[in-house]
Amino acid sequence: GNATADEEILYTRLNETDLTGPGLTALDPWENVAVTSWASNKLGPNSGSQPSIGMPPAFANDLGSGAHIAWSDTNKCSEETNNNRFTICYSHVLTGQVDVEFQDGETYYHVIEPGQQTIYNMTMNNSTPGPKDLVADTFGLNISGVPQNWTATLFFADNHTTILPETAIFLEGGEDIRFYMRVRAPSVYQAEADQIADISVTAKSYKDPAIQSDLVTRTLMDVVHGINLDTSHSMADVEQGQTAIFSITITNTGNVNDRFIFWDPYTLEGQQEWLLQFGWTVNFPTSVELDPGQSVTKNLEVFVPTSEDPGAFVIYLKGWSEGEPIKSIEKGTYDVLELGVFVSIRSTGNIVMEMPTLDPSEYVDPGQCFEYLIDVTKNFDSGKLIFVTPGAPEAKPDTVSMDAWREDNWVVSVNFKNAPGGNETGLGEPRDWNIPQGQDYITYTVGVVVCAPTKASAGLGPAVILKAYLDGYPRISASQILSTNVNHVYQLSASAGIDSEDMMTLDGQEVLPVNPGQQIIIPTTVTNHGNGPDRFDYRLARVTDPAGVDVIWDIEIPRESLKELTRDTDQIFDVTMNIPEQVESGVYMVVFQTFSEEPYKDSSGRETRLRFQQMMPVYVQEFYDMQISMDSTVDNAVKTSAPGRIVRFEFNITNNGNVPDWPTLNNHTASRDGQALIWNELPGMGTLDDWFVEWRLVKQIGNDLTTEESCEVVGSLETIAGDEDAPIDPAIAFADLVDRCVYLESEDRYFMPMMDPYTTYPVVAIVNIAPTATLDTRSIGLKVVSKMGNMDEGGDHDDSPSWAAEFLDTNEFIITLRLRAPNLIISEVSVSDDTGDVDTTLPIRVVLQNNGNTHATDIEIVLCEYSNAADADTLNDIKKNGCDDESIVMRQVIGALLAPDDGEDYKEIELTLLYPVSAGSHGIYVVVDPSNEIVESQESDNIKAVEQELKSSGGIIDVAGEVVGKTALPFAVILLTIALFGVVYLVGRGRRQEVLDRKAEQSSLVSVLSGQDDA
Repeated sequence: GNATADEEILYTRLNETDLTGPGLTALDPWENVAVTSWASNKLGPNSGSQPSIGMPPAFANDLGSGAHIAWSDTNKCSEETNNNRFTICYSHVLTGQVDVEFQDGETYYHVIEPGQQTIYNMTMNNSTPGPKDLVADTFGLNISGVPQNWTATLFFADNHTTILPETAIFLEGGEDIRFYMRVRAPSVYQAEADQIADISVTAKSYKDPAIQSDLVTRTLMDVVHGINLDTSHSMADVEQGQTAIFSITITNTGNVNDRFIFWDPYTLEGQQEWLLQFGWTVNFPTSVELDPGQSVTKNLEVFVPTSEDPGAFVIYLKGWSEGEPIKSIEKGTYDVLELGVFVSIRSTGNIVMEMPTLDPSEYVDPGQCFEYLIDVTKNFDSGKLIFVTPGAPEAKPDTVSMDAWREDNWVVSVNFKNAPGGNETGLGEPRDWNIPQGQDYITYTVGVVVCAPTKASAGLGPAVILKAYLDGYPRISASQILSTNVNHVYQLSASAGIDSEDMMTLDGQEVLPVNPGQQIIIPTTVTNHGNGPDRFDYRLARVTDPAGVDVIWDIEIPRESLKELTRDTDQIFDVTMNIPEQVESGVYMVVFQTFSEEPYKDSSGRETRLRFQQMMPVYVQEFYDMQISMDSTVDNAVKTSAPGRIVRFEFNITNNGNVPDWPTLNNHTASRDGQALIWNELPGMGTLDDWFVEWRLVKQIGNDLTTEESCEVVGSLETIAGDEDAPIDPAIAFADLVDRCVYLESEDRYFMPMMDPYTTYPVVAIVNIAPTATLDTRSIGLKVVSKMGNMDEGGDHDDSPSWAAEFLDTNEFIITLRLRAPNLIISEVSVSDDTGDVDTTLPIRVVLQNNGNTHATDIEIVLCEYSNAADADTLNDIKKNGCDDESIVMRQVIGALLAPDDGEDYKEIELTLLYPVSAGSHGIYVVVDPSNEIVESQESDNIKAVEQELKSSGGIIDVAGEVVGKTALPFAVILLTIALFGVVYLVGRGRRQEVLDRKAEQSSLVSVLSGQDDA
């Protein structure tokens, strides 16, 4: 104890005793705790020597592990003395302690608004002194004092998990935790007035409920009520008997849901607050409920009776918060809106304008006028009316005539012939509109005449307004808007830009001359003469022949490029007219039509889109065009041949003109000047004297069968004396041969049969090449000449005398003959030895040359044996008739002999022919191509004789032996034949006997088998 205290109060506790019996046995030392530390008398009046007679301390258990102690003390329960007077001291002895405190910077008092929340940051500390494991304890946190509609929740600050009342929190001595409490105020719909929430947070030990700590927080919910009234316009003009409308915006400026109250205008008190005049009525809600910050717009309708005098009036709109009993404009819980109403004389229906037709718009054509009739009524009372036309078109100046002015200007006039004052009273002057006694209104008709310009464009014209107002009161008025539309007038024209030089006059009519197959470009102009835009269309309507029958022509119109034409504009485009290749002569009528995009009445009043029809007479002239052509799939214009040959060319001769024709067939030749050909423009074979061309007609006699018909030969034609040079008219000269081709022998000319327009005859040109023709390339021009002559004579349109390449016409055709042939020459024949034994051979050396312009193949060379050598008669006979077969003693074929190159005169080969020696002496002749199968430019040099005779060495003896040999051979052949017959007889006889024996054997076998079957 404390010896200096004289007397002190001690609290002692035994932590553990035995568990059986009265528990008198202590298992550990007693724990002593000094309650007092000051020196005083703590036993009451007593004797120091007998403390037992004093007053002992009072003791009571605190329902935990601590105790409540009370005693008497001469001090004031501390070091302070009490003048030796006794007082009662009290102490509560605990076994542990806990502290709940605010964190640094936190306060116990928070202010929030309805629906908001706030957070209190706190700590809980186990402040029990002593060893931390010995004084460790488990605590619980709880909340109390939460008002209705409030919420308070505890959370750990570390992980923000909720702390419930049953959440056990273990703390060692000196350990603490951080947590926070979140407090939420009632919502804006629950809060009504300011409210303070005193919420306590209590920490209590699980083992000793006396160990606890409380911390009180105070949260103020600040409720604000507020209203604000606003309007888009505070002044309204209204006529007598009408309703003024104000747009009122009501805003809740408080922080809670609130209901705002307005005076009821149908109560006496409310009318006084509204400051309403007698007979006025107001339509406006008496209450509006709004959330915080919400605004709503309501219409305030103020009806002014017709009996109200004109003037300015004021009404007041007053509103306040239902949740705030004190109405204060300064605090915002009350608001007043001042509204002005200006009442004027009634204008609506005072003056009324009506149209009997009920249609204030009309359609007119350019230059046309229309009168609108308007009924003008004055209601309520009489008055003077003034008529004006605001915004009317400009008036005509005095210096301009009406016709000139109306071309581009609208003209408006007002007709008052049926109204008071008539037309003598000018526009803009007052007119009496007096209502008869006993009536409420009076009506007169006024006319408005609107005239469109003569050049008016399509569409809506200017709006014309007729306005009437009460004299002295311009606001009391009525008006009528008149809309005049100008009809869209569709008018188009088309013209062809053909030069006058390209036209001709035929039978008093201007026509466009053309030829079959010709392409004509016609510049065409389409002009819009209407009063508005027009997307036109230009079409070919028809083409008629001279008999008026519709025909088909290929005429191209670029319709895809046609554009929309605005007023008084045009478009130029090219129309391509392709005259048919086959068309008869005559005047054809080509009709083009121009269409508008919309139908419009024509001169007869018929609705149609056709605006213009263009007639174009086209004269198809008499057209002569003879043509000669070759089908490349049938024949070829270039052929290779040789002198003396006949070459055929197949052609088609066509009368491509549109009139019958009787053509002539001519031949032309050319001479060569270097690489160029110079053609002879006059017909004939020229330098090709021995050449001639024959023409034949090809006629069809079956589906796949044709025949060639030779031309009729006419020796000559009779001529009229003095007119010998007149041209031949085939139609007269060969009238009886219209379907035959004719060869006029006296003029060496061929005439085709009469050919109808657009007919084709197949023909064959047979070219006979002269045998002496030079080996070269020859060109022959074949020409079909119209009976009307060439283009210079008004005949064939593309026939010119020239044969130049750029002037080669369709009636001209060039064929080319490449003359190719070898020329074989035996240039040398020699022998080294002219004598040999019979049945042996003697070599003959032969040099063979080719100086032609092509090679020779399969060249046959023979040796012919005759009695005389180098005999002229024998040579002539061989040239004329060739070698006899019995005279040919040796034959050899050479594969080929090439033609010489450009730098060579000939190609030659040397060969040796072996002559078989026969008895006696003979003349030997070398012959090339004895059958004359190779075409050569010259055949006379194909034979050459061996100069000397070739003979056998035995002389006359060899001749005699040869005779014997020729005789003995037939006799031996006869004997051999007889022997062969004998052999054949014997062999046949033996085979016949063998067959007979085999047949007898088979007969016996058949008999035996038959007997077995019978058994």
